[in-house]
Amino acid sequence: MGPPHTHPRCSPTIPETHTHPQLPPQEVTPTPWPPPSPMRCPRDPMAAHWTSTHPPMGPPRCPLSNLWTSWSPHHPLGHKSGDVGTEPTRRSQPTRVPEGAWHRRGPLTTCVPLVPTASRNVLWVIEGTSCDLPWQAALFQGEKFICGGTLVHQNWVLTAAHCYVPGFITVRLGGRRHRDSGRTEQLRRSAKVFKYPRYNETNKDGDLMLLKFLLPVHVNKEVKPLPLASHCPVPGKTCQISGWGSTTSPEVTFPEDLHCTKVTIVSEEQCRRVYPNSITSNMVCAGESRSRADSCQGDSGGPLMCDGRLQGIVSWGPGVCGDPKKPGVYVNLCKYTQWLQDTMRRN
Repeated sequence: MGPPHTHPRCSPTIPETHTHPQLPPQEVTPTPWPPPSPMRCPRDPMAAHWTSTHPPMGPPRCPLSNLWTSWSPHHPLGHKSGDVGTEPTRRSQPTRVPEGAWHRRGPLTTCVPLVPTASRNVLWVIEGTSCDLPWQAALFQGEKFICGGTLVHQNWVLTAAHCYVPGFITVRLGGRRHRDSGRTEQLRRSAKVFKYPRYNETNKDGDLMLLKFLLPVHVNKEVKPLPLASHCPVPGKTCQISGWGSTTSPEVTFPEDLHCTKVTIVSEEQCRRVYPNSITSNMVCAGESRSRADSCQGDSGGPLMCDGRLQGIVSWGPGVCGDPKKPGVYVNLCKYTQWLQDTMRRN
């Protein structure tokens, strides 16, 4: 199972934020794709330079640092490699995450930092089983898969802020397969996008975003919201993660069906020891010390569910998923309850 683990680690120190002052939501107006002018990779303070996406430069790369990976909505994953190259083969009916999966090269929309990876000589199988979840959403830009998400209201889906792409986002609900067009599936287009106003692209603090539909979904047994948690998670609590992310690492293998697995909440102190200077109080870690249960590339924006409530959002993690010593990192939603409620009520 796996996030695009989108993955921060470039800031030498990260200040903790214990409270969130009342701020107006950062509304993002959808714009056409492609963008009108070239975009650039964010500067990496640990790298020597940064590159642009001007065609004369050739295939653009993120900064020369082992802490970065890139994401693009331009290319499909046509084969099982963590470094898919610049021109992967297109498939008419892809069985893996289609265009918009996380990869090492390609035209860049964003560059995101990675925790330095371990040896890539082994292929780990990420634990997980096929499942059906009526709140699980798949986000697309056109036919390009972007991220997972969670239905939290008949008019709203919650996902990660780093999943944002220009243009309208299509949300698919009610299907085990993210490209299923069966009778239970419902499709909705985003009318408004609200990023958390203090989202930090560098360290991924505040990595959450609300999408409002043009039309509400029809709530039934196949499509229904997941309520938000009313309290913060307790270390040792068993929770569930889900998504269409990779089931192997470091090479990627994307499943056709939605996968779920159990993970355990890790204490903030333990997580800080694993990821020094990278964890804020607005993040929560979860993993399994005795198995390879984890989120992985392709799971970003999806739910961390505890006791039948939405406790977190898949945000980032190490480059090699399923390491029992390195838990995944999630948005700690209990820190954002007021902003979420206010944004949905006012809009």
